[in-house]
Amino acid sequence: MISDTDPTTAGGPHDPAADYDAVAQEQVPPSLASHHGLTTFDPWSVPRKRGLAAWGLAGIAETLEVVALALIMFMGVRVVAHNYIVDGASMAPTFQSSELVIVNRLAYREIDLSWLPGGHKVRPFGKPEPGDVVVFLYQEEPRERDFIKRVIAVPGQTVEVRDGHVQVDGRALAEPYIAAPPNYAMPKMVVPEGTVFVLGDNRNNSFDSHLFGVIEQSRLIGRAELRYWPFDRFWRVNHHIGTPTS
Repeated sequence: MISDTDPTTAGGPHDPAADYDAVAQEQVPPSLASHHGLTTFDPWSVPRKRGLAAWGLAGIAETLEVVALALIMFMGVRVVAHNYIVDGASMAPTFQSSELVIVNRLAYREIDLSWLPGGHKVRPFGKPEPGDVVVFLYQEEPRERDFIKRVIAVPGQTVEVRDGHVQVDGRALAEPYIAAPPNYAMPKMVVPEGTVFVLGDNRNNSFDSHLFGVIEQSRLIGRAELRYWPFDRFWRVNHHIGTPTS
């Protein structure tokens, strides 16, 4: 027996569309019943993390790795090379004042291995050679001054300036890289061990070994390798010594 309160019979004939609406309404989650419920699924409604929290531990670690690598590369470059500004005309025409050069600081680096059995000081990257354009520490006090000059003679060689020529081991040099022949004279001398004799390419306007004598190789900072400013003179530095005239 069917009760009078059965919703399918109380109002009259049975309506299939009403059953479909009832089932569909039962399947809709309560949270979607209104626009307010949709905010639960809206990604823009979720508060975003700010600051370090936005990166997370993985992001922070990756950033620290990049910073550390950049610092290592920067320090490595500073150990190997250093940039200098040429001040003055003592090396003209090879270098003009205010030009920028990069100096190889490893060129003459000396490593002390005396703490090893049978060890001694070594220069794995080479030693000064005639013709090398070098930067060296001239003085530390009252302020540090670095000079750039050309190596003319190394230990054991004799050097002399007379008759408008630099003479090495008794032979006058033809030097196309100088500004003008020297107008001074210097008596013959033997370059002592552990030192070098240097002159500026602008011989008559250079404070160099013909005035202050040889310099200790321990004061050599490095070898000039590249001129990078101005751009129209961008090129590597030529390290050469003049050829004997006879």
